[in-house]
Amino acid sequence: MKKKTSLAILVLLAVSSFSILGTGKTQAYAEFDRSGNYVCNPFERGLETNIYSDMVHKINDKMTMYLKSHPNATLAEQHDVMIQDQQTWNLYNKSKECISAIGINPDDIISLNTNVTRAITVPEFGTLSPIVVIVAIMASIVIYRKFLLRSI
Repeated sequence: MKKKTSLAILVLLAVSSFSILGTGKTQAYAEFDRSGNYVCNPFERGLETNIYSDMVHKINDKMTMYLKSHPNATLAEQHDVMIQDQQTWNLYNKSKECISAIGINPDDIISLNTNVTRAITVPEFGTLSPIVVIVAIMASIVIYRKFLLRSI
């Protein structure tokens, strides 16, 4: 009886040590490498769409919570809050590219709500954007007249 008990304990220890060692080397998601960087896996369409859907829900929920606590926030303030979490946006963009590459339309799964899309399209330059456009147009005219007209 003692031999069977000690043998059973030995087998349990061996099995548990292999399972403990194995957990350190396996990954929870095949879409993340050992460093935690996102990797597109076209063979796991369901998991890829779940990751994309999770990112969209996370972004939408962040905007909803922000607007509840700051109902009078300007679009520029909303933009600043939404862009703060670059890791989420990077994962969102990569997962969107991944599911697009494997033939799935991201908008068929889920899309960002209108508050988010309005906030993230706020121009970075603010009131300077018309000035930047005018300077760019004037510079292109000057370059055209100075260099291209002489060569013709």
